[in-house]
Amino acid sequence: MPRRPRAPARAQSPRAPQLDEIAAFARVAELGSFTAAAAQLGVPKSTVSRAVTRLEEGLKVRLLQRSPRAVALTDAGRRFFGDVAPHIAGLRDAAQALDVYQGQPQGTIRLSVPPDGGESFLGEMLVEFAARYPLLTLEVDVSSRQVDLLREGFDVAIRATRELLDSSLVARKLFDSDVQLFAAPSYLARRGTPRALEELADHERVVFLPGARRGQWPVDDARSVRDVMATGRIATDNFQLIRATLRAGGGIGPLPRVLAAPELASGRLVHVLPEWSQRAGTAYLVYPSARHVARNVAVFRDFVIAWVKRLA
Repeated sequence: MPRRPRAPARAQSPRAPQLDEIAAFARVAELGSFTAAAAQLGVPKSTVSRAVTRLEEGLKVRLLQRSPRAVALTDAGRRFFGDVAPHIAGLRDAAQALDVYQGQPQGTIRLSVPPDGGESFLGEMLVEFAARYPLLTLEVDVSSRQVDLLREGFDVAIRATRELLDSSLVARKLFDSDVQLFAAPSYLARRGTPRALEELADHERVVFLPGARRGQWPVDDARSVRDVMATGRIATDNFQLIRATLRAGGGIGPLPRVLAAPELASGRLVHVLPEWSQRAGTAYLVYPSARHVARNVAVFRDFVIAWVKRLA
């Protein structure tokens, strides 16, 4: 008797993913590294790797491309990460929200700030923030390099720039950064105060090198002020050194207004040709885009915005 043909085997449906597997995948996707994800989660690297493998096997789709040097999302991985990331963030917020039962927010905020950004401004702000939230720790990285917040594990950054190109970040404007001319009272007493742009040619000039290399000076005018101020006996690419040089009576030079403000208030510097200035950029508070903002980041964001408004 002929055998009846076997019915084709049914394809096994994908297994429902486990929350710990999704959390491990999301952290690897955020940081681009199994090692970094394991460090943040506080588990061995092998645990993270196995969790992601189980997730891929259960979903029957490759989410990550692995190589000895890098980890990258596949098209399916990007789609899945985009769908789950807001929910993972929401779960983290829910856990952090339990802090209300224990008192004030607690934990660590990793902050990236640029150099020459106004140490007095930042210092006073951070001291007041720390006093208001004594259970929060601030780790502040000062660097001219634009860090990758997600991959390098930063919570928030203050950036001074003319434009923001990273659409994955939320940017909250803090203030516009203007560069103006300043000198010490001792220098002006010795050499006199210029009343017109042309008189700058007769003064000692402290030059900010990046602007000089581009043939630009932080004042806009159709006349020759750019050429006049493009050279000087002291030139540097560091505003902190320019500030120290000006305070020592070294000449007339440029400073961001926020950096010069405490010097003006103390009388150590004087505004020269105050009608001339140039917009150097805008200061933003930036943090990773997510439907749910981490509570500590939200606390810091709201504090900084209120602080800046108070100074305006």
